[in-house]
Amino acid sequence: MELTVESLIGELGLELVSGQEAAQAHVRWVHSTELPDPTPWLKGGELLLSTGIQLTGPKSQRELVDRLADHQIAGLGFGTGFAHKRLPAALVTAARRREFPLFEVPYELPFIAITERAFAQLLDERYELLQRTMVGDVLAEVLSGHLYPEDLQARLRPFGIGEHVAVLAFKPPDPGAAAAAVERILARERVPSLVAIRVGLVCAVIDPDGVAPLELARAIRAELASRFGEVRAAASRATATHSLRMAFHEARCALEAVRLRNGSAPEVASYADLGAFQLLLSVQDDEALSSYCRSVLEPIEQGEGEYGDELVRSLDVFIEHNGHWEKAANALFCHRHTLRYRIRRIEQLTGRDFSNARDRIEFWLALRGRELAR
Repeated sequence: MELTVESLIGELGLELVSGQEAAQAHVRWVHSTELPDPTPWLKGGELLLSTGIQLTGPKSQRELVDRLADHQIAGLGFGTGFAHKRLPAALVTAARRREFPLFEVPYELPFIAITERAFAQLLDERYELLQRTMVGDVLAEVLSGHLYPEDLQARLRPFGIGEHVAVLAFKPPDPGAAAAAVERILARERVPSLVAIRVGLVCAVIDPDGVAPLELARAIRAELASRFGEVRAAASRATATHSLRMAFHEARCALEAVRLRNGSAPEVASYADLGAFQLLLSVQDDEALSSYCRSVLEPIEQGEGEYGDELVRSLDVFIEHNGHWEKAANALFCHRHTLRYRIRRIEQLTGRDFSNARDRIEFWLALRGRELAR
């Protein structure tokens, strides 16, 4: 179960004074503090516990709430019966104004009891993450393309998946927390599934019997978006289990295709949005696809030795950002002049020209095609 302010105080029998919606956000850690400004030592996502011994007036109380809210702190548990008999009015008013999670911790409940309960939940989360990592290994194996159909079905059978599959793919801000949420939603809806994080995506392999993958992805995306913010989603068509690898790439490529659009994108991407990706997916001969990709990219990878991988990564990011130097350089954490040097070097190694539309398209096809080839 994911640790949130809401789940934690629910277990402890406490009540929120403010910030009901924000209290559903993930709690990363718990700290006790009496500093009037602890934010220089916090990363965000922490739940703070304080008796407010240094918050002697309304101004300092309001300022604390503003600092914590601006720093994206998960919430504040305020201990009463020490420096303050009850929650200060200015603190409550400021928390409600900022919609910041605030709850009272009565004198009878020691902070250590809250901390221990939170750490127990966080430990459970780590265990769930370990399990998902192991499931990620299963997904990597079944997506390798090297299993016989009967072996593939054997790997999926423990997850309740039969002769048909579909793949749902989600791109949330926090894949780890979202993966746990997707698992809970699918369990609640009684949809047999395998959920794992793959190439930064939360992927759900489902048994589509009696389920419309597109509609299910739409419902899950809406629930994730309400908790985590912007979430992109895609769904493959239902297909035979032995075609799972193709279903995975169909969902992944659909997600990529709508991301590259200049303009509106569908709520959930599907095969209908594949565009040029359909050409790559239709190439059934993996060796032919690999050969094409090598012919385009090998001069870069082999021409610069170990630095070749960095050049290819820079090329990929540059194309993903539609040739925008500043945005691509920021994504690569390098100066735009460094990126310009790398792109010029790629042109020298390959004999291609980025001002030529055909060359840009070939690079893009080779980069995407390499992801699809075994």
